Amino acid sequence: MKKVQGFTLIELIIVIIILGILAVTAAPKFINLSGDAKASVMQGVEASINSAIVGIHAKALINGQTASTGEVKIGTEYYALVHGYPADASGDGTTGDGYGIDKLIEVDSSVVSFATATFTHASATDGTVCKIEYKEAKEGTKASAESTLTGC
Repeated sequence: MKKVQGFTLIELIIVIIILGILAVTAAPKFINLSGDAKASVMQGVEASINSAIVGIHAKALINGQTASTGEVKIGTEYYALVHGYPADASGDGTTGDGYGIDKLIEVDSSVVSFATATFTHASATDGTVCKIEYKEAKEGTKASAESTLTGC
């Protein structure tokens, strides 16, 4: 007589339970990939802001422009300074009305928006999350970028 080989019902149930447990533990790692991607974009913007702060401050130091207000020329464009650091407001790039921090870095405006010293991810559901606030320099303190990337 031929011996029939196969899985018993209990073996199949055990395999299904193990696969279910694996799916439940692995699924959360893949569900919020879009939030991680948004946070990564904003971390890149923050790094660009910090690079712009350092670069413009170095140029201002070289030119001796660390007074409360001023501007520095890069190429044909003027950038507004506050205590030797980039200003947060944006002018038209002409003498006396230089660009602000938003023009020093390149961002895709369909992905990252800028309004009143705040960079926000365009897909953020709430204006209080997934943002970077640019803090202008004050006398005795340097400019900085403060990020809130929870809830992206």
